[in-house]
Amino acid sequence: MKEDFYLGKINNKQKFYQEKFEYYRKMNFWAVIAISIPSIGYFFSDCYLIGEFSTKTLIPRAAILIPLIIFLLINSHTKDYHIIVPVSYLIGHSVMWCTIWSCMYLDDLSFACVGFFIILFIFLAIGIAAPLSYEIIGHGLLFVDIAIANTFLHYPDLTMMFLLGIPLYVGIVIFDVAIEKTYRDQLKMKNKLEDSLQHDMLTGAYNRNIFASLIDKDNRFKNSKSKRMAIAMYDLDKFKLVNDTYGHAAGDDTLIKVSEAVKSCLNNDECLIRWGGEEFIVILTGNDVDFREHAEEFRKAVENLILPIGKVTISIGVAEYHGEDYQKTIKCADKALYTAKNNGRNQVVIYSD
Repeated sequence: MKEDFYLGKINNKQKFYQEKFEYYRKMNFWAVIAISIPSIGYFFSDCYLIGEFSTKTLIPRAAILIPLIIFLLINSHTKDYHIIVPVSYLIGHSVMWCTIWSCMYLDDLSFACVGFFIILFIFLAIGIAAPLSYEIIGHGLLFVDIAIANTFLHYPDLTMMFLLGIPLYVGIVIFDVAIEKTYRDQLKMKNKLEDSLQHDMLTGAYNRNIFASLIDKDNRFKNSKSKRMAIAMYDLDKFKLVNDTYGHAAGDDTLIKVSEAVKSCLNNDECLIRWGGEEFIVILTGNDVDFREHAEEFRKAVENLILPIGKVTISIGVAEYHGEDYQKTIKCADKALYTAKNNGRNQVVIYSD
């Protein structure tokens, strides 16, 4: 159980970061472009430092096009943040090493500090789409790049690079933490809104909108080929009498208690849907399930309820789903429900042609 809970937390975390990446994916894409293409333009600043037009640094500067093309190919074939985010950071470090390569041809490295800060800032945009752990490591490795390059370039202002760069790096990480928190809050609001659009406010059951996520373009249930399915339709017997005798508040409370009793009998992949008024639909699944017996379970659960208004019962019509338009199956279940009502109520009837 503990292992399942742990894996569930991991999956939820990965789902969150995947959704975050897809939300900021365009920003990540343009951040990679913004860090790559303009870096080629630094060829002209190299010429300025050399004191004349020189092609010495043209190849080092243009070399960034190779990893950039690789990124574009990968980005066009996958949306997985596990892949795109590390590749994006790799592009950033490639720019850094193309710059280091160019610096080997320069005698004046007094502006290296400025270039380092520019790259630090551009990494900020990549970090917005990345998980925080990726940002801390991917961004922080820039200091490793500088330390390695210093062994042969001998930067004149290495100490200042670190003294000014580390606080800047920390500030950028804090900024990305704030962005992640803001997105998390936004996602919670989005999920709450979506949840309210798919749930009945009174009973907590799903409403008809849930069908949009359950069916395909041909009005057939998704993944129905892998398991047996049935639709059970039920409503409360003589519910109008409950409202007329005890009032609508008591009627609402009865609907809530009956819905809770039915939901307690359902499996994880089954769902309860309020169809309208006191009429509900239950989507039943399972290859080894006897749908009549299963429907009897929640019929009895309702019959055994102890309510302030006394005993309540439901009538249920069940129709097995065979891959057709789901609305046809609902009509069949409705016919079976009508039969259950006419035969005395408080019973399960299976539809048959």
